[in-house]
Amino acid sequence: MKTLILGALLGVLTACSHPAAQQAKRLAPTETVATVGGVAITLADVDDKALEQPASNFGSAKLSQALYEARRAALDDLIANRLIDAAAKAQGVDRSALIEKEITAKVPAVSDTDIAAWYQANQGRLQGAPLEQVRQPIRAYLTQERMQSVRATLIDRLKATTTVQVMLDPPRQKVEMVASSPSRGPANAPVEVVDFSDFQ
Repeated sequence: MKTLILGALLGVLTACSHPAAQQAKRLAPTETVATVGGVAITLADVDDKALEQPASNFGSAKLSQALYEARRAALDDLIANRLIDAAAKAQGVDRSALIEKEITAKVPAVSDTDIAAWYQANQGRLQGAPLEQVRQPIRAYLTQERMQSVRATLIDRLKATTTVQVMLDPPRQKVEMVASSPSRGPANAPVEVVDFSDFQ
């Protein structure tokens, strides 16, 4: 590993692999960005879903980063749905039956104690609303949160038995290196970590 240190610069750049010094490849809509059990998901499939997301979901992120995050979230959802569909087919049941068996039935019930504990920990977010007024919304929120956790566990288990490949690259910042910049490690290291610092 080679580390380069650039002093008196503002900003932070995340550590990246050596190929990341180049811009991410531009993909055509028909290009494959993931495969699930050998079945392709194209960029067009992803964008149909990703471009429905509101821009406010990504705050002040640059357009390239926001687009990547929207695409990645959509791709992860498409992958999960294909894994669930394949599992349902393998078990000879329909999708809704599999979801009921593997997700809904495994979600732990939300108790009044759980609701009270969440209420106590999040009173600042509730703007002084009494517990009885927000009990049902809290129950729904905690139930949804637990359902997502159970679903994520199922998807991880299905990924362990199905080949999933993701080829969607994140945006990368091109960094022009100065030959005189202090560095440690071999010049041909497969990974470079660039450290931006302001010593003042």
